[in-house]
Amino acid sequence: MKSKQLTKFEKYLLYVFFFELFAGGGGRILAVGPISIRQLLFVGILAIFSIRFIVNRETRKELISYFVKPFSGISLVSILMVLWIGISSIIGIINHHPVGAVLTDTLRVVFVITIVPLAYYIGKNRFTKEDLLKTLLIASLATSILTIVISLIGKTMNGHDFYYFYKFINQAFPGDLFFRPSRGVFYKSHFLVLFALIICFINLIEKKSSRLQNVTIILSVVSIVLSETRGLYIGFAVGLLTYILVKVIIYFFGQSGKTTITRRTMIRQIVLLIVAFAFTGYFFENSTISRFSDQDDFQTEDNGSRGEQEGTKVNDVSMNVRLDLLKDSVNLVEKSKLALLIGNGYGTKIGKRTTGIEMTFVDILVEQGVIGALIWLMFSLLPLYYYFRGFLLSRYIGILDIGLLGSSLAMIVVTNINPFLNSPIGLGFLIPVIVISFKSFRSYQSAVLEETD
Repeated sequence: MKSKQLTKFEKYLLYVFFFELFAGGGGRILAVGPISIRQLLFVGILAIFSIRFIVNRETRKELISYFVKPFSGISLVSILMVLWIGISSIIGIINHHPVGAVLTDTLRVVFVITIVPLAYYIGKNRFTKEDLLKTLLIASLATSILTIVISLIGKTMNGHDFYYFYKFINQAFPGDLFFRPSRGVFYKSHFLVLFALIICFINLIEKKSSRLQNVTIILSVVSIVLSETRGLYIGFAVGLLTYILVKVIIYFFGQSGKTTITRRTMIRQIVLLIVAFAFTGYFFENSTISRFSDQDDFQTEDNGSRGEQEGTKVNDVSMNVRLDLLKDSVNLVEKSKLALLIGNGYGTKIGKRTTGIEMTFVDILVEQGVIGALIWLMFSLLPLYYYFRGFLLSRYIGILDIGLLGSSLAMIVVTNINPFLNSPIGLGFLIPVIVISFKSFRSYQSAVLEETD
């Protein structure tokens, strides 16, 4: 096996692996019985890397430099994550939670161990961040086209035909597609569409977007609007705010040669940001009214404007459900100081839910306690930590890196509205960003050491 470069098989396997993660929803679209294609790819990546690790001395040496000598933040937090996942599983079994529920929760997060092979695979002359972006864009386009087509077909059908169409779609995408009252659809992979939109829109602001990225922006916006998912609008706003803050920091504290900006460029960027924030606010409010007005699920033309006639009465059902689950969660963590500290273990039933609730960090707090919530938060903030340390050394952050950072911070916010982080969908994006930010910092660190020698 080559030590510095990947074999073609490894490179293609990574493309398939990430495409399935980014476009495959919950991972059950292609499955044979209990075994899904996502699980096979997960095992395949670990198996192929294990062979490389065993037979290639350079691979072992490189990984030791990342995780052992010197002992790094990424190593410490990753070890704590794996350790606490195991402890939470044991606590769940001790508390007599259903073994199946404990196993389900454990398998959702054991994906974190892919940080070991990905720490080697992702890098220059291997699977680069540009390769990751390319895969994300293609997956985003596939997801956007799929959901737009399904939404438009649903909107053109009468009630009788739509009933059978609804059943067919839910059989084809079990548990992954959710129809709104307007017949627009939300797909679990919409979260990755959001990240593609953030990255591409930042490139558009910087006048560095390609044709593929421009097409991605258009289709992503249409798909997200049709999905009527408020969390995606919030996430997009967080991504833009991250861009603004990072650019301000670079302008005042970065390299002077890389912060020059003309008045015309600045005006263009400000206008684009204002338009983006205005449309984000408009569609956020519009989706709230559309989904939760006191109206029938499938409206006729005559009663479609009833919300406006009655003063747009909104009964936010999803918020009410979240509040109920929050109350149940508070009751569980208040049972004892020990439950608050270490959690109730995997498989904990919150209300009527045994597979997790929408508010990810509340779910983590209930099952893994304050310790688990802090570990997950530290793991989620590793990109911010390493990009910040890299900036202190280089006084610069690349545009793609700003997009990746904005997406990772958007994920932390969005996951507390819709469950995302503690699953392969979220970890499959976060872990590569952690590796990219870590290696970026390491490269700047090496450059500084060479200059001082």
